[in-house]
Amino acid sequence: MVTVTTTRRSALLMGGACVVTVAGLGLAWLLAHPDGPESTAIPANVAVGAAVLLVGLGGLPQLGAVPSSRLVGVVGAIWAVAALTTAWVRAADQAGVGVLRLDVGRFADSAHAGAPDLVAAGCAVLVVGWAVADLITETRIPVAAVAILAGVGLLATSISGHPGQTTWGPVLVGLHALAAAWWCGTLLALAVAVRGRSGWARALPVFSSRAQWAVGVIALTGVIAGIIEIGVGWVLVDTGYGRLLIAKSVGLVILVGIAAWHRSRWLPEVRRHRGSESTAIRRAAVEIAVMAVVIGLAVGLSATAP
Repeated sequence: MVTVTTTRRSALLMGGACVVTVAGLGLAWLLAHPDGPESTAIPANVAVGAAVLLVGLGGLPQLGAVPSSRLVGVVGAIWAVAALTTAWVRAADQAGVGVLRLDVGRFADSAHAGAPDLVAAGCAVLVVGWAVADLITETRIPVAAVAILAGVGLLATSISGHPGQTTWGPVLVGLHALAAAWWCGTLLALAVAVRGRSGWARALPVFSSRAQWAVGVIALTGVIAGIIEIGVGWVLVDTGYGRLLIAKSVGLVILVGIAAWHRSRWLPEVRRHRGSESTAIRRAAVEIAVMAVVIGLAVGLSATAP
């Protein structure tokens, strides 16, 4: 059973991550102005954050932890609303009218503009269906299905961006998005779900060993996709897109540094069952905060024209 303390901790972690992600998106606006980001970045920011967490929650059994079905359902519902809102805003932009002036008929006519967001919304509804079935029926579909659905939704929206228009763009951007979602989403899911020293001693070493590969994929695909999209040189500082790409790269370097420090200091302590659960949460929260800023920058980048 989920205790009040556990519920409060989950709410604080997710709420804090959401606030910091919004701050990252605000930073993206400051850096990219006047080139972007587009208005769709606001709901898309929420949608991406929810999908990233669901990737992590769905993969928790592989790390020896079990996610709350109620939490999965709530996050899935948030994802569905955010994805539908993103599709609506995108359709309004396509139709050339205000968000509040768009009607269902015009939305249907312009729905092709927000098709990837509708795919994500469909995946989110299926996630909510999984949670409901798990709570009230004897159906026991593995929670890995949640991670798969979240991954499909992320892929649909990520590869429809600017780099996705090149030959190798969809592959690079897809790998980049999935690796980042697993890394960020899994750490947040661990902070929300793992209990006690033994839980962290069981889950963190597995996460740490796999995170190295995820970081390598993120760095490699990000560099190649950036070069393909806008090249190198002064264009990186002369355009909003380029400035966002630099900021995101700097954020990733800082994040890798924090992760390396945690691997050298925190991981040995956890393996020896030293340190309290609250200490583990604080250290994870620092890394999650930087991740949230980078996610906000990434969403801003995807909504900014090169």
